[in-house]
Amino acid sequence: MFIYFAVILFCFLLSTVKLPKSIENSALILIAFFLCFGYTTGTDWYAYEQFYNNRLLAIESSKTGEFGYFYLQTLIGGLGVGFWIFHIAIKLLVFYSLISFVRRFDINLFLFLALFIPEAGLYLFIDCPFRNLIALGISLIAYNKLFDNKTLSYFIYVFIAMTFHVTAIIMIPIYFVYKKDIKITFAIISTVIIYSFAFNIDFLISNIYTPLIKISPTLGERLEGYLFDSRFISDKINAGSFIRLFILFILLLFKEKIISGDKYRSYILNLSILFLIFYPLGVSLKVFQRFTLFLFPFYTLSILYLLKSLEIKTNKYILTMFFVLFSFMQTYKTVSMDFRYVPYTNYMIHSIKQDFQSIDYRYQYNRKHSPYKKL
Repeated sequence: MFIYFAVILFCFLLSTVKLPKSIENSALILIAFFLCFGYTTGTDWYAYEQFYNNRLLAIESSKTGEFGYFYLQTLIGGLGVGFWIFHIAIKLLVFYSLISFVRRFDINLFLFLALFIPEAGLYLFIDCPFRNLIALGISLIAYNKLFDNKTLSYFIYVFIAMTFHVTAIIMIPIYFVYKKDIKITFAIISTVIIYSFAFNIDFLISNIYTPLIKISPTLGERLEGYLFDSRFISDKINAGSFIRLFILFILLLFKEKIISGDKYRSYILNLSILFLIFYPLGVSLKVFQRFTLFLFPFYTLSILYLLKSLEIKTNKYILTMFFVLFSFMQTYKTVSMDFRYVPYTNYMIHSIKQDFQSIDYRYQYNRKHSPYKKL
């Protein structure tokens, strides 16, 4: 587990100093090496490796609405590229997309990573819901087009993202709300309503899932396995929901200070407020967490703008320490959740040693050796 805390500490330390571009890029390469080269870590890679090596299965899967990924893997696989080279290369491209997107804003890049990695980065890059990760990477390109007022380009990228993961459909309503001035009263009322119903599973299924089936049978089919599996639903509110409720309150309290400056700040705050309002839905029904992933970068950016906007040093110090501690707490919670993160293994190290193992050995490795074996 130490390596996970070391990476987060590394990001925090780098955030405290002004770095030359060459050192900053070198540090980013090290972080990418950690995030993108996981080998036996995670859970989804097993199915993706099987799909990648079974062309007939890939062709059959391409008939679904999420055909983009399967066309991509068939193309790359047809060139003779092995699965792990493909897998790692795609993760590196998404990491580059994330860094490129964040760099357009006037924030501390390493502080962003120190907060983003424990909250979403470990799940996205190490556990790696692969198609969801690719869709997010494409969505970041789309957001660049959106903020540059290139509407047609935005929707083209949204469509491409949806061919990798249907949850990218959330980017359609995002277009209609990102410029809106979300009133504090509206945010509070919406939060009360969502929190009131978020942990009433029967209500969510009858009022959200059932209408989704009518709108899109394909989407309903994709959600069904999650909604009726006890591993992916919960009727108990957790501490994280209360913490994010507190964060929402702080963001609303300092709203005017946060959005003062460039126009992008108001867009970012709007989308982070939406993320925090709908956050508990992703706790009670895990599948809805896949939708909120497309808003996660804005949530982290809003926190950075919040810290940057505070004029009283005591307030800034207290809130900074709060987010530092929360980041480490999230790291521990995520890593110790089950077997998927510990032991941490890296493809490059195995490549240097030339001791590649069979797929079944790798599939069982963390399950056998992790001290956190439940799932």
